[in-house]
Amino acid sequence: MSSSFDPYDWASFYFGKMGREEAARLLSDPSVAIGTFLLRDSSRPGDYSLSVRESDEENKVRHYLIEEKFSENGTKQVKIADHDFMDIPTLLNHFKIHILDKTSLTVPFYKLVIMNHFSILQVIGLYRFEGERDTDLPFEAGEMLEIIGKPEAEWWQARNALNATGLVPAIYVRPIDEMNDRHLKGQSQSSIGSSVGEERFSGISTNSDPIEDRYEPPLPAVAKAIYDRQPNAYDPTQLKLKKGQLIRITKKLTNGMYEGELDGRVGIVPFTYVRFAKAEAV
Repeated sequence: MSSSFDPYDWASFYFGKMGREEAARLLSDPSVAIGTFLLRDSSRPGDYSLSVRESDEENKVRHYLIEEKFSENGTKQVKIADHDFMDIPTLLNHFKIHILDKTSLTVPFYKLVIMNHFSILQVIGLYRFEGERDTDLPFEAGEMLEIIGKPEAEWWQARNALNATGLVPAIYVRPIDEMNDRHLKGQSQSSIGSSVGEERFSGISTNSDPIEDRYEPPLPAVAKAIYDRQPNAYDPTQLKLKKGQLIRITKKLTNGMYEGELDGRVGIVPFTYVRFAKAEAV
């Protein structure tokens, strides 16, 4: 397989706080080609780990520490083994044509998933999931996730907005496309906890309201903020909220977020932060 990946496209290879064991498990899959790689945070703060499918032998995945360092003139660099590079993209470009131990870098794991496995599935959490193991990915009811793998029927590999990855229970999420189908409101959630792997659900919190039970009137309509929200100060498209404020919701976006008006400002509001009253549309 030729090395044609974009080393500047972090979304295609960076997996955030993924652990060493989980990276090895993903890259050890028989369908993963030699040279497939992913980048993740090292257990050493500020550093990275490059995990690579090196061969089809027993120890088929190798993990390389990438350290941040400063040159003599104070310029920030990265180091892998005895090699220094200006930045991560330069390092990845170098190992497109140079051998690490047994192979060069050919394709990011995330890109391989898109090409060979299935389309990335966007889902919404139906209930809060606290997780039990280091390999689990906790999430809140209403949180949006990307499913990047289905290693088991009951447990899927997911990635959140912070690029953290881990396993989530399949019955605790629902594809966004299905959530937009109003006919799903009649479906029962009685199967929760009754599937294979039930013993792993003992630590899962189900105190959150099911997303499907939330009332949504025709828009525009008034909703009340149910949580405080302090968005990134550098993102002017997001609305700051105080619990109890009334927001005029004007539109539902394709990603499940709302567009709303508050104090003369128009911006984006996560639907998990507001609740509609069963009243007339405005």
